[in-house]
Amino acid sequence: MAYKSIGIVGGGVIGQALFDYVSKHDSLSVEYVLVSDVRRSTRQGAITRILTDDVDAALSQKVDLVLEAANPDFLHAHASRILESSSLCGFSCSALATEATEDAILASAGRSGRRFYLPHGGIFGLDGLIDGRPVLNSVTITTTKSGPSLGGAADLHGVVFDGSTRDACIQFPRNVNVHAAIAWAGLGFDRTRSIIVAEPNATVMTHQIRIIGDNLEWNITAQSRSLGGVTGSYTPKSAVGSVARILNSGIIANV
Repeated sequence: MAYKSIGIVGGGVIGQALFDYVSKHDSLSVEYVLVSDVRRSTRQGAITRILTDDVDAALSQKVDLVLEAANPDFLHAHASRILESSSLCGFSCSALATEATEDAILASAGRSGRRFYLPHGGIFGLDGLIDGRPVLNSVTITTTKSGPSLGGAADLHGVVFDGSTRDACIQFPRNVNVHAAIAWAGLGFDRTRSIIVAEPNATVMTHQIRIIGDNLEWNITAQSRSLGGVTGSYTPKSAVGSVARILNSGIIANV
């Protein structure tokens, strides 16, 4: 499936990285960059002519592929509408933990034949989870971040959540997209365990994944430095890599 026209949702670190990557390719056209408030944007140059905060005006443009890098609320509200005419890559994949959103995405994509792409975000190893799904017994992911990265105080310390990934996505929707990708690839949102730990003055984000199955056990640790918010330094690179694979193949559903 060849994609030529692109819409981008989100003007943050990931959205900017996606625009910079896509705009380098002469065969691709970025039709809009949808942000929450144009007046707050600091971007200059070619992006300013396609920058908009008018959701209806942006989504009325029938592009081939939409790259969402905003927040789960956007997918809750607009994913099914987008999928009626465009394929969609949703970086805020914690939205899938809401069953109504997941059902709407599946129904809309089923009607239109469009694809919903689930990026791997700041983690790796999803191919192993997908392949090993029939023999997996437990999957646990522990994320350690600073309090402010979790929306709390700087001195927040210790375990702030321990439960199902579905509940983690509902309580910390902007912090656990990695958890959502792992749950989707493996045992699902209800059978995957999420642990979130606050560490004062933490300058790196750490994801520790423990996977136990029939005659197998994997332990994966991934760290990246915080870019000042909920995004780690590896995530924009990962996002660009996911989009590159989508554009080069067009047939991979887990990227």
